Amino acid sequence: MKCAPEIVYHKLSAIYTIKEEDYIAYYVWLKTRNCFKVLVATILSQNSTDKSALKAYLELEKKVGVTPEKLSDADLSDIENALKISGLYKTKAKRLKIISKIIREKYNGLIDNLLNSSNAREELLKFEGIGEKTADVVLLTCRGYEVFPVDTHITRVSKRLGIVPMNAKYKLISSTLKELFSAYDLLRLHHLLIAHGRQTCKARKPLCNSCIIKECCEYYSHRDGEAQKFNTS
Repeated sequence: MKCAPEIVYHKLSAIYTIKEEDYIAYYVWLKTRNCFKVLVATILSQNSTDKSALKAYLELEKKVGVTPEKLSDADLSDIENALKISGLYKTKAKRLKIISKIIREKYNGLIDNLLNSSNAREELLKFEGIGEKTADVVLLTCRGYEVFPVDTHITRVSKRLGIVPMNAKYKLISSTLKELFSAYDLLRLHHLLIAHGRQTCKARKPLCNSCIIKECCEYYSHRDGEAQKFNTS
């Protein structure tokens, strides 16, 4: 990356307004302050847009209820019907029912008991359907743990900026961003990088000429010659 981290952070902060409804986990956290609901919302966002995931979450809340007790007791078909608007709804319904049952039985229905443990991330990753990104979203959003969730937008932006190599995987991208921006609000940075990926640093036709951080970007500096190697979805 051609700029100091503070330049990137402050320039992105200056141009993007973070709308809570564009980030389902953040939206649910601000509305409920309930970590279990945030976990459910984050699972619903897997392989789905935040917009459709939020609609599915609200339907689930209305038709079934988003608590470990209600989800574990509900008929699987009722959960599926509530989630139909979201992708992979059958898989997600099954996972939510199983996860709810485990949290109810092992943690007395209180996900806080899990999140407050010293190995919270490792415990979350034991659940089928909870990967690194989902675990990190919940830990950062609900508890401010020093983790950095990485999605496809953040992956693309990080590689194009030159923060990480083009072949970097989740662990390296996450740890590098966490270290580079340790002095800043990691949750806000997470949202800012997603916004930048959605609105400007798009996968197929990035808006380089209007990019606020183009002088920091390896992709931009090579766009007339080797830019093709930086193209990544």
